[in-house]
Formats: sequence, structure tokens, C-alpha cells
Amino acid sequence: MRVKVLSLTLMLVAGATALAPPIAQAADVPGPGVHHYVALGDSFTAGPFIPGWASVDCARSNNNYPTTLAVKLGLYYENDRFTDVSCSAADTTSMEGDFTTVLGTNRGPQLDAIRPDTDLVTLGIGGNDETFFGTFVDTCADLQNDDLTGSPCQQANTVNGVDQLAMILPRTKARVARVIQAIKERAPGARIVVVGYLRVLPADLTPCVDVPLSPGDIEWFDGLERQLNGVLSSAASENGVTFVDTYGPGLGHDACAGDDAWAQGVYTDVFEAGAWHPLKAGMDAVAQLVYDKLNGIDLAAGHLVTASSTESGYAPSKALDRDPYTRWASYYWRDNEWLKVDLGSKRTIRRLELNWEYAYARGYRIEVSTDGSTWRTVWSTINADGGHDTVRFVPTAARYVRLVGAKRGTRYGISLYDLEVYNS
Repeated sequence: MRVKVLSLTLMLVAGATALAPPIAQAADVPGPGVHHYVALGDSFTAGPFIPGWASVDCARSNNNYPTTLAVKLGLYYENDRFTDVSCSAADTTSMEGDFTTVLGTNRGPQLDAIRPDTDLVTLGIGGNDETFFGTFVDTCADLQNDDLTGSPCQQANTVNGVDQLAMILPRTKARVARVIQAIKERAPGARIVVVGYLRVLPADLTPCVDVPLSPGDIEWFDGLERQLNGVLSSAASENGVTFVDTYGPGLGHDACAGDDAWAQGVYTDVFEAGAWHPLKAGMDAVAQLVYDKLNGIDLAAGHLVTASSTESGYAPSKALDRDPYTRWASYYWRDNEWLKVDLGSKRTIRRLELNWEYAYARGYRIEVSTDGSTWRTVWSTINADGGHDTVRFVPTAARYVRLVGAKRGTRYGISLYDLEVYNS
């Protein structure tokens, strides 16, 4: 964890500052936000065949949602602060027990990655229990020709009027609940986020070339996926942890949605995604959904942003586009460069999240204004060290927020991947 030393005398004034900035207090130290993040899960977390291999035997991509979330949290490029042990084909038993991967290698329990100082855990598990998803993947498309208008796969999995896959779900809920409790035992202070399964099948029940299923089977298994997400949500709420719905926001992004799809259809594309699994676009969406659940509503997103200067190709809007790989950069070699956001109306704000690129500001201040002319400082430091800063201050009303880089930390200008403003 980085240590940030505050100046007790910094009194910087910029523009038409009406009030002298307050003396920085110990509570104003910009923290790292999350100290250690562990990602647990199966292939919907690992991201098989999404370009960028992080683990071959687990078919894990380094463009899955945990990686993108770690980048957004400022952890990915830090030593020993992000651990992703998600593995394709894993189920709830893989959390506490040994696991054999699809390539035949042995993996230890995923929960072994959790440390006492772990403070964030995401869990995406349950779909592989008792071959729930496997039955759908292995059989449903092959049965379409048996009944083009009915539900042959549902019929094949119904015995004496009882849906055999639906019968699995209560047991899955109990197992997920046990995993949640095991995480709590290992990391009592961790925030635990159960991540639901992304929507795969079209809401209008219409087959397409990528979803060659009978309409009845689309309706049937889409309903089962909703039930699976329902038991995951219940397991989370009953055990006092957070659930992130990814199914609902996936409306219009199913495997039949073409360029808007977040999920791959029946055919594996070794350069895109595994069959019936998330695409990179889906992983990016899930990362944003989890990030928003952790942080709340970013009041700056989508609003007008301006800067004192801009290096060519690194526009101010890049710091507000919610993409952790794009950035704003000021011009070279100058101190006192600034980035200003118009929130559109006066809002109560109390926290900023800053994700610095290598060219960070060693000394900077946060200024606010209600009219864009008269500014006051609500936070300042002279000894920041880059990375991800969580800056908190006394709740204040403002329409405009300005970050002023009083002193560069490198010989370049200053550069931000993300600037976010919150009222919580």
C-alpha cells in the first residue's frame, strides 16, 4: 500500500480563487481504493478464446472482466495486488477442492488465493454444477432438427414431468452460499461481489444463424438462466454480500445481436470467444457493471470536459469515457495544467477517483465552483505518487470540478486514464 505524505502548509491559489484552500488533513490522504483483489470463477469469468492468453490450461484471457476491472481500479500494473484464479470448467467444488482442468493439469483450490488482507473478491460460479450449462452446450443445438418449432431439448431433459436442470438450482444455491461463507472466513474484511451470468439467448425467442435452436428451447433455457441468476442473487442477499446483475443489462446484446453482441453463439471462434460464452465486449460491459456497483454513479461521465492544454491524440474527453485504456494528457514540461468538468448542474460531491498514467502529478489540488469563475480548493497534496487515488473531502456543492496539477511527477506533462466524481 502506497504511503502518501501531505503538506500541512500548501496554500495554492489558481484563477479567481475567492477562498484560501484549507490545510490538508490526515484524512485527505488519497488511498489506493482496493488493496488486494481476487477473482474466482468459471469460464464466464475466465473468458476462453478471448484474445490475450493469461493461462492456457484454464483457458483464461487477460481481457476478461476481472482484468479490466483491475485496470480500472488501478491494480493491474501493481505488484501483488490482483490475483485471477478463474478457470474454465470450474464449479463450486473447485473453490475449496483440487480441480483438473480441461487440459488435464491439476489446480489447487481457488480459495487458496485469498489472503487475510484481501479486500475485494468477485465470484462467478454455479453454472457448471451438475453439468447445468454443459447439458445445454452439448446437446441442445444437435436436437433442433428433431423439432424445428417445439422444444426438443427441454423434452429430453424432462422426466415424469420434472425439469431435471431446474432441479439442480436449489442445490447450486446452497453450495454458492457455502463458498461465500468460506470467503468470509479467509478474508473477514473483504467486500464480496457475486457476479451473475451474462445473457446469451435472444429475448424475442427468434433463432438466428448463431443460435440454431428451436424457439421453445430458447424460451426454456433462457428461463433457466434467469432462474440460475435468481438463486445466485438470493444466495448473495441471504449471506450479506453484493450481487451484480449482468443478465438484465444484456438485453439487446445476446448472441443474435451481431455487432452489438456481448456473447458468442453456438460456434467457437478461436480468435473471439468460446461457444455460448462472453465476447470481449461482454467482458468490458461486466467490468463496468461491477465497477459501478462498487463505486456508485459517476457524476462526471458523459459531461463536458476541458483542459488547459492537450497533447495531440489525448483529448480531455478520454479521461471521462469510462475506458481504462484511453487517457487525457497535458502538453509537455509545464506545471499548473488542469482538467475541468462541468457536471451540468449543482451537485453535492464528496469523492474523486483518479487513475493516473505514468505521467502523474506529484502535487495537485481539487477545486470546485458553482459558477465556473470563483473557485475554492477542497483538497490538496504535494507528495502524491501516482497510481490510483481515492480522494475524499467534506461534502460540498459544486457544478464545476477542476483538477490542477501544481507539480509534475515526471519530466512530461500530466496524464489521467480516468477522472470520476461521486457524491457517496
